[in-house]
Amino acid sequence: MFLDLKAEIESLLNVKVYPLIGPQTESEFVTLQLVSDPPLESGTIRTKLVAGRWQICFISSLYSRTEEMDKKLWRTWEGLAQGHISSYPVQHIQRAGISESFDPGDGGKYRRTRDYIFYYPEDAS
Repeated sequence: MFLDLKAEIESLLNVKVYPLIGPQTESEFVTLQLVSDPPLESGTIRTKLVAGRWQICFISSLYSRTEEMDKKLWRTWEGLAQGHISSYPVQHIQRAGISESFDPGDGGKYRRTRDYIFYYPEDAS
């Protein structure tokens, strides 16, 4: 799923995507990491779907750009139901928690970190 999300985000936002952290030499990029992926359960029924919580962090020297990148992804993914992210099958997407920060010591970069929850088959490839 990581490579599919990476390709989709890079294509939509025209920025590079890195796992966990990005280089300090770039003024604008996105980081991506899987936080959790528990299987979906309903009472005693287990499904083959997982609820993968991915943390996506938008980093830019302009606050408005971090906001714009987040909004653009959500506009693209909000209505997705039983579709695909790149070539990876996805049943549904939710947008969740958000945090923001500014680091003056890192060349003056704003960070907007958002959780996106993707429901997808664990065994898809």
